[in-house]
Amino acid sequence: MSIRSLYLSGFALVALLLAFSIYLQVVDGIMPCPLCTLQRFTFGLLGLTFFLGIVIAKSKWGRHFTNALLVFWSSLGLFLAGRQIWLQQYGNAESNECGVSLQYMLQVLPFDQVMQRVFAGSAECTQRGWEFLHLNMAEWASICFGFFLCMSLYLLFKAKKS
Repeated sequence: MSIRSLYLSGFALVALLLAFSIYLQVVDGIMPCPLCTLQRFTFGLLGLTFFLGIVIAKSKWGRHFTNALLVFWSSLGLFLAGRQIWLQQYGNAESNECGVSLQYMLQVLPFDQVMQRVFAGSAECTQRGWEFLHLNMAEWASICFGFFLCMSLYLLFKAKKS
């Protein structure tokens, strides 16, 4: 499989994941918590980077840059999903107040306070919510980010060999 086709399949998979998350929000009414919103944004950055890889796949420098970005975004997403899983397992939902949306926090608070509140978690971040095969959305996101991390490391090392 060529590098360009791997970028294309990564882009298509990210597009499907984002479409499914929007479906769950619009049709099923599952509103994303701030950590879910950051994970969704990270999936979007992964998709844009895969698209960038499709466009500049012929350039050796472009492949290295794209693959390094893919590793970074995948690692960031894995960290965010891991944090949400940790909050769901060990967070105290009773002590956390109901949070406001990430968009509202970004409008009224300085960026450092927004990040502090997001990573502290809110009551909605500690709820397991939607499940499929006994795994909730954060666990599925973690699996997907782990897959993308493995894929990006493969692409990174494949690009170094060529």
